[in-house]
Amino acid sequence: MSVSLTVAIPTMRRWKGFLEKSLPPYLENPSIAHVVICDETGEDATAIKASSYAAHPKLAVYTNAKRLGAYLNKRQCIEKSPTDWIAVLDSDNIFSEEFFEVVLETLATEKWNPQLVLASSENIRLFLKTGEQENRTSHFTGLRITRKTWNQVLQMPNWNFLLNDGNYIVHKSVLQHLNPNYTLAQVQAADAILAAKQFVEKGCTYYIVPHLRYIHTVHDDSEWLKTDRESTRILNTTNWQILPEN
Repeated sequence: MSVSLTVAIPTMRRWKGFLEKSLPPYLENPSIAHVVICDETGEDATAIKASSYAAHPKLAVYTNAKRLGAYLNKRQCIEKSPTDWIAVLDSDNIFSEEFFEVVLETLATEKWNPQLVLASSENIRLFLKTGEQENRTSHFTGLRITRKTWNQVLQMPNWNFLLNDGNYIVHKSVLQHLNPNYTLAQVQAADAILAAKQFVEKGCTYYIVPHLRYIHTVHDDSEWLKTDRESTRILNTTNWQILPEN
């Protein structure tokens, strides 16, 4: 079975130093059929349109009419993607060709199960100022999080680094699970765990894929760092537990 994959990227002021480097390999990668970029301010879209990639047949770039925030922008990325399978990836993270090979191999092994959400087991945090690296999610490798086990995962060390990781691979049908009524103020940078909870609550399995590795850059312009106080408050005061089914 041959399945096409879209890389969907929500972005805001990430061309310089990030998209200018990552976009060319995405467009050249034969495993990636389409690249969809949804830009919050139009600055990245303007830079892309001025680049040599502007007319690339794989590429579609959209500028939002207003700022949506990470949660709704990722939802929009899924909505605008032309294929069934979508890799929703942050614009300032680094994904190798091997990452996409592991994704497609895993989907094939899992028989393209649309109820499966793939997430990385090797989320390597790279601090750009110091060059320091850390991996706080390796102990979750191979875990399959379901509605029955979600609350148990919330008791495990570093669950927040796992579940609030904003990079995941989904089937387009999960769009129906993502409530469109959350505001930026309600979510801030706790967008990924909100999405993950809704996926699992609606019956998806959140699979932490062995050998699925990427570099998660940490820098002064990181959205989490810019909204640290409010995002941490939301993350720590929200009840993320899933209630038992009636």
